[in-house]
Amino acid sequence: MMVLPVGDPAVPGVGGVVEPEGLTDAARRRRTLMDRLCDALVSPLPRGVWYGKADAVLQETAPMLVADVPGAREALLAAPGVVERGGPGVLRVESGRGGVVLRVHGPTWSLVFGVSPVVRPILIALDTASRTAWRIEDDEDAQDLIRGAVAEVVAEAARFGWGGDKYRPPVASAG
Repeated sequence: MMVLPVGDPAVPGVGGVVEPEGLTDAARRRRTLMDRLCDALVSPLPRGVWYGKADAVLQETAPMLVADVPGAREALLAAPGVVERGGPGVLRVESGRGGVVLRVHGPTWSLVFGVSPVVRPILIALDTASRTAWRIEDDEDAQDLIRGAVAEVVAEAARFGWGGDKYRPPVASAG
């Protein structure tokens, strides 16, 4: 069993959007898009309730295979190390009606994926196409890569949880 730091304000980058200094416009657009998609996965509209809006994840992502998205393989391989090193805005872990969702911002890419109740969908965005996100579909050729990346990111994120070994900055007391 792993404990994830869902919404824990004592964990850097969890429980709020933190942006590092010096982001390019493309990086800012990519990060904003992926935080919006993370929110849509965490709090989806109730089944059958659309209010004239399309599902944000389906509307704003295109289905692709890992090999068809330049930089996707590299992002999946780098994601666990990025979470391990940490930093402003790198990791976001949220929970809601849609389950538990993780968002990881790398230097030129972002990943969003649900881990509970199932590991789906896997979303990726790159600075080179910062207005677009891709939804990695059932990709038998990259299945081991995807599973390994998700498992390693979850393991790193869990290190922030109860009993984890990551440094936890002191929480400022009120008063």
